Amino acid sequence: MSLPSQEPSQPVYYKGVKFDANHSPVAMEMAESFEVRDDDVFISAYLKSGTTWTQQIVSLVCADGDISEVCKIPIMQRTPWLETVDKMGTSEPVPKLLEKAPSPRLMKTHLPYYMLPQQAREGKGKIIYCARNVKDVVVSWHNMRRMVIIIPCGTWEENFKEFITPKEAYNGFWWDVIPEYWRHKDDGNMLFIKFEDMKQDLRGHVVKIANFLGKTLSDQRIDEVVANCTFSAMKENPATNFTKDPAFKGKTRNNFEFMRKGEVGDWKNWLTDQQSQTLDAIYREKMKDLDLTFELQ
Repeated sequence: MSLPSQEPSQPVYYKGVKFDANHSPVAMEMAESFEVRDDDVFISAYLKSGTTWTQQIVSLVCADGDISEVCKIPIMQRTPWLETVDKMGTSEPVPKLLEKAPSPRLMKTHLPYYMLPQQAREGKGKIIYCARNVKDVVVSWHNMRRMVIIIPCGTWEENFKEFITPKEAYNGFWWDVIPEYWRHKDDGNMLFIKFEDMKQDLRGHVVKIANFLGKTLSDQRIDEVVANCTFSAMKENPATNFTKDPAFKGKTRNNFEFMRKGEVGDWKNWLTDQQSQTLDAIYREKMKDLDLTFELQ
């Protein structure tokens, strides 16, 4: 997450898709032709779908040193945001900075599949995609917008309507983005996981991710990773919950926290019956040919 400014910024557009102002069309264009290394890892997810959680797991699994020390490094430094411009001092597009980064390079992205680096889509490097049920996504995205000053925020009803409008949805229409990744779930360089499944079995997913990345971890090391990847641990860690970092004081609205609840089923506290039915109807229409389901609790 880049440092928020003091005023909302207009969204940016790339290839007809709307993104928040953290994104950079220059960086997105560079990302498509990005030179991928065999040991690159792309941590991808639709916004508010478990990106930071997956970043934490992957970065700790890949750490060869002391996990407790790695946990102190801000997540945005461990896994830079591919389609942005560096906000930590250089102002360079992140793909440019990554050219000189040592291997293995870990990076996060919210890009739709067809905007990923071409070489990654051709099988080079590894892609870990985390998906989350759409009802919790729309709620979490609304609350994120209530917090981060740089992203314009309407009422709950306005943000909901925008989310279900294909040309207005940030980062692409959920029902277009997730199916595209799902159709590549059996690619040799793709691991498709779900937020809800990680909530049910965090340790199992740490092992699954380690195996996918070709990492052999001892039981003790797996336990250490799991302990540092629980919601409560990450919420209290300024390296993962950036609103715990003193540098962000006064730069969020109403003292909201980046890591809010991390639950499955919070949508029941927000969606009206009509809104829930609207999401169900879109899901039935857009996902009818896919064997992809989500636990809604």
